[in-house]
Amino acid sequence: MAEFAQRGIEEMLVEVEKMRKIGLFSTEETRAIMKKRKRFEYKMQRRTKEKEVYLQYIQYEIGVLQLIKHRREKRGIELGKDEIEKEITLRIYKLFRIACFRFNSDVKLWLTYADFAKKNFDKERVSKIYTTMLQTHNKKPNLWILAAKFEFETNESIDTARNLFQRAIRFIPNNKKLWIEYFKMELLCVEVIMKRKELLGIKEFKSNDEPHESISKVEDAILSCKIAEIIFENSIKEFKNESPELINSFILVANDFNFTKNLIDRMYKRLTEDAELGKLSTSQDVLARRHLLEETEILKKCEKNGQIADFTIAELEEKANSAFLESIAFLDTKEMHLTYINFLIERLNLNSQYLNDERFERLNDAFYKLESKFQISVDYLVKWMRYLITFKKIDEAFEKIEKYLDEFKSNKDLWTLYLELNINKNAQEDIILKVFYKSIDNIKQNEALELWETIFEWSLNSQSQNAEKLLQLGSSLMVKEISTIARTKYLEWAEKINDSKLKEVYSNLRQIPPYSYEFFLKYIEIEKSRLHEKDVEFAYEDALKHFGNEIIDLWIEYMCFKQEIKKTQDIAGLYWRAMKQLDSDLIEAFSHKFCLIKLNSTDGHAFE
Repeated sequence: MAEFAQRGIEEMLVEVEKMRKIGLFSTEETRAIMKKRKRFEYKMQRRTKEKEVYLQYIQYEIGVLQLIKHRREKRGIELGKDEIEKEITLRIYKLFRIACFRFNSDVKLWLTYADFAKKNFDKERVSKIYTTMLQTHNKKPNLWILAAKFEFETNESIDTARNLFQRAIRFIPNNKKLWIEYFKMELLCVEVIMKRKELLGIKEFKSNDEPHESISKVEDAILSCKIAEIIFENSIKEFKNESPELINSFILVANDFNFTKNLIDRMYKRLTEDAELGKLSTSQDVLARRHLLEETEILKKCEKNGQIADFTIAELEEKANSAFLESIAFLDTKEMHLTYINFLIERLNLNSQYLNDERFERLNDAFYKLESKFQISVDYLVKWMRYLITFKKIDEAFEKIEKYLDEFKSNKDLWTLYLELNINKNAQEDIILKVFYKSIDNIKQNEALELWETIFEWSLNSQSQNAEKLLQLGSSLMVKEISTIARTKYLEWAEKINDSKLKEVYSNLRQIPPYSYEFFLKYIEIEKSRLHEKDVEFAYEDALKHFGNEIIDLWIEYMCFKQEIKKTQDIAGLYWRAMKQLDSDLIEAFSHKFCLIKLNSTDGHAFE
């Protein structure tokens, strides 16, 4: 094995000597380069091959290349590029090729190889890399798409790109993304041909997919979008059960081009003519949304001209809304109603200053119709209530929640909304507390965080007499998220009372699980602001008992505090305590952070 390594080293001698002669590197530097390369060459000849060795060698050679480029620019040296850069680049290619052969399951390695070739503008090599990679990774659609896009966009080889997509579909026929990207590429191909003709002044092509008679049959098939249409038809056969969603994806892609009107019409026609597809709510959804296809173009034009698009959009929405209502009359199912509601929610979430009220009225009406005909699910009920509250329909929301609480009494969102409504209506304190206690009795304790946050905020803001009782109750829970919030708020509340109350609260909770890092930090923050140094140190020591093995920053902050109060003699002891107490996998990170803090100290004498 040593002879192979030695032969590789000897092959580099001419290149290294050339670098020395033309003044890129000194004698000592060339020796260091050869020493490093020799080490890598021998490592590669070991019986057990390691990927890291190849990657380190490649990274080193790339670094040498970059240094050569920098020195050429700085020193103005142009000689010997073929003997030096070309040889190093070929060596890197060779290393990548060997590494990819030995570790061919590593996709990232293949892609790094391809990226290096791209940076060197070696298109032919990139194509070969992708071809070889896809022989191993032929079940990964993203790799086929990446290779096809490279051939189409960079290599400008439409036939190769088309061939790659066709092979990919043979290997992975059930992948929608492949079909859609293939379809998109064919439309891009049409666009490229049209632009070339326009640039050359050839006017053989008319809009709306109607080719002139003199165009060849092949070009006719391309320019009239026949190939794209064949892809569309074949994909629909492959995905019979998901046709509406797939058709919609194709339509959205085609809508980005200005020559696909007839193609889009034919795709919509496929939905309307198929009786089985027409019975699906997803098909009706696609057909109704057809009226909004022009929306993107209208928004762009209005933005360009500084006009408000809302009124034009409102007309399109009205047409889409009418189409949905017709679909509901034709297909009066729960799925169709929910499809319509999802559409209305989507439109309302666009948040238009001028259209929000009208959109909400439609949505509210749709919810009432759904409720009158079918059993509404709790998820949609919560959405409905949120929109009612947002648009100030408080009484309606209150009435609906009270109506459904018994049916969905274990739903945390419904109880939270009900509690918030009672608070917003300024209900009496005993009513609010009754709602809260009833809610936590009905839902799981680990789902009640939002309810506790709401009641804490209300009790503290309203200065309720029950505030401390609620904070104590929350602090005693074994759900860490709830008890942490309760305890930190309890400290804030106690701080406003007096110093002795604050110390009492901390003393009562410091040794009660579940322990919370945030609780100790809050107390430390309060005592720091009061300049109570001994109390701060006491709290840090408490925190270290529970979190000293897992939180590096706790030790660092304690040391910084010792520095601030001029007790630098304690820092060395804290450092060694941390080294003993921290988990073994955190020791290195702690040491690194400690050194950085020490180096960046403003007075230059910290931690000494």
